[in-house]
Amino acid sequence: MVCCLGENATDVGITGGGVVDGQGLKFVQRFNEVKNVMVSWNQSGACLGDECRPRLVGFIGCRNVRVWNIRLQDPAYWCLHVVRCHNTSIHDVSIYGDFNTPNNDGMDIEDSNNTVITRCHINTGDDAICPKTYNGPLYNLTATNCWIRTKSSAIKFGSASSFDFKNLVFDNITIVDSHRGLGLQIRDGGNVSDVTFSNINISTRYYDPSWWGRAEPIYVTTCPRDSNAKEGSISNLLFINITATSENGIFLSGSKGGLLSNLRFINMNLTYRRWTKYAGGLVDYRPGCQGLVNHSAAGIIMEHMEGFEIENVYMRWSNKKKMGYPTGFQALNC
Repeated sequence: MVCCLGENATDVGITGGGVVDGQGLKFVQRFNEVKNVMVSWNQSGACLGDECRPRLVGFIGCRNVRVWNIRLQDPAYWCLHVVRCHNTSIHDVSIYGDFNTPNNDGMDIEDSNNTVITRCHINTGDDAICPKTYNGPLYNLTATNCWIRTKSSAIKFGSASSFDFKNLVFDNITIVDSHRGLGLQIRDGGNVSDVTFSNINISTRYYDPSWWGRAEPIYVTTCPRDSNAKEGSISNLLFINITATSENGIFLSGSKGGLLSNLRFINMNLTYRRWTKYAGGLVDYRPGCQGLVNHSAAGIIMEHMEGFEIENVYMRWSNKKKMGYPTGFQALNC
């Protein structure tokens, strides 16, 4: 269910300088400062799952899509959903979602190719820019000159990841007060390759653990969602000119059959300090995999990984005692 929908159209878009308001708070069953309980979680039988909350704006199977100069606000569910589209341009768009509402993603780009996102401002509760692959691959996505704040991941691959992701670029992005900065959650057997993250400023902090994330500035993981899922691989990632101030370290985790390989960290300045009162000492594998696991702190944790190049990477801790006396690197099965 989508409030504004374009389907199987060519040369289609939405603009006008106005506001599309999803009135998402009308779908709150119980307000909660940690995380609102939404109508889709009720047991009334009046609706089923996601059908209880509409997406705000969507394009399905379209070509030459343009969304620009518009404000999208208060979505009840995903805000801007682009599915199986080719040649999409999204620019000068502002997205505002309630900070306590789950699943109100900013942009979900699904099974689509040749997508450009630029000069966008996203302030929402759930993931901000979220490439996904349900029924086909996703190629050639570029996001530049964006500002993001979220209680979840600013950039998140997945977790729907049944097909491949290839040739994605994220450049000149500012991420503030977010639960996770740059995230890859590969859980369904798709592979990720040839991705660049460049010129990015990140600030991540802890929020309640009911939200996925543990204040990681960079989070790269691949593991099967469940016993029926396949393992995907992640390779050829470049992180260059990254500055981060975070309450937790970087987490890089493959799995026995889904290795991480050929990651490069170049010109990175990482500052670790605590400023919230949430407990640390946990690694977050969700969804699926191992869930939340107790783990000592480190600047960079690595598991099941081959090929890791570091050049001009600086890590500093403002108070190691508050961080649990972390080490610089922890490596397992690398």
